[in-house]
Amino acid sequence: MKKFLLLLICSIYLNANEIYFVSIKKGKDSNSGTLKRPFKTIKKAISVAKAGDTINIRAGVYPFGNRFNLNGAKNNPITFQAYRDEKVIFKGPYPKSKVYNINQNHAKGTFLVKGSYLIFKNFELQDGINGIYIKSNASHNIFENLSIHDNYYSSLIIADGAWDNKIINCDAYHNFDSNTHGENSDGFVVTAHRTDKTPYAGKGNIFINCRSWENGDDGFDCWNAGNPVTFINCISYDNGYDHWHKGGFKGNGNGFKLGIHNRYGHPQDAHVVINCKAWGNSSRGFDYNDNEVAMTLFRNISYNNKNSGFKFLKTNHNLIQNINIKSARNYLDNHVYQENNSWNNPSYPIEDDIISFDDSSIKAKRDKDGNINSNGFLELKPNSRFYDKKITQKYQDLMDLMLKFHKN
Repeated sequence: MKKFLLLLICSIYLNANEIYFVSIKKGKDSNSGTLKRPFKTIKKAISVAKAGDTINIRAGVYPFGNRFNLNGAKNNPITFQAYRDEKVIFKGPYPKSKVYNINQNHAKGTFLVKGSYLIFKNFELQDGINGIYIKSNASHNIFENLSIHDNYYSSLIIADGAWDNKIINCDAYHNFDSNTHGENSDGFVVTAHRTDKTPYAGKGNIFINCRSWENGDDGFDCWNAGNPVTFINCISYDNGYDHWHKGGFKGNGNGFKLGIHNRYGHPQDAHVVINCKAWGNSSRGFDYNDNEVAMTLFRNISYNNKNSGFKFLKTNHNLIQNINIKSARNYLDNHVYQENNSWNNPSYPIEDDIISFDDSSIKAKRDKDGNINSNGFLELKPNSRFYDKKITQKYQDLMDLMLKFHKN
């Protein structure tokens, strides 16, 4: 009996979830990884972490170039997070001068995620080459409350079969590819490359409460994605302008660019966009970008976008209860299913129903939990009659169920 209890205690001890600490200021990789004797590098933490462990990162500036090849488990993810409210920054090699030799090894300037059941939260990444790159069928990962900015290409890229990744309360901004004059620097990207082992992104990738602004190209881009991507409560503004004054600027400047459908044998790009806002972009608020797979847009608002609010052609896209205010005219053809959008009832004074057109609060810094205070910006007054109750009931239950599913 004593032998059995001893084995049981040893088993519990060996399987206990560990809490490790990393401190670039005070750590050593020869340490045990405790609060008082932390590791120095993320690489060391990666080498010892197992399912269920938590890696607490102490304040400091850490280099890019880490490869997260490890895996957690369904009910035991591995968490990498800033310790309490400490300021943690990952800094890459892209200089403030915006002069970069693209023939260098990009791996040193990329936060590369190739594993599954990982959580990353509460830190900042800047001056990378690719920002966060999620690939190699990486799945079931959560990226939460991250600020990712001033990268050469984009803040966060999902590609190469990566599936069921959740991007929550993250910000992507001020990215600029100087060598190609802003043409390839988006905020958030879901894409595919012919050279990838899996030449399409997988299913289930979702963005919730994310912001993207002042990027050289587009706010959100789904070029060649290959599977549906869901966007809920996301915002995109002021993209596609030359904030860097380098000359020859070529950025597009769409808020949400939702195409082109995958050309590598997996065209299932039926994206879903719910309750998102796009304003002040140099091109369109919401653009199908030649995607011939039917998409669904429900309760989105385009405001003051230069080229158009909504552009959807060629197939039976579903546009329901969307609003376009002060953007250039929409481009919609007879293939598109339209129901109770603002332009379907031009006599309704929709601008009178908006609480506020002041975007200062929604652009402000998030609180420590990642929340944003919109202060009524582009929101309808409680007594608004714009949303038809029958249509709302018809779709709202489905949208609420989708959001609840992805949050769990």
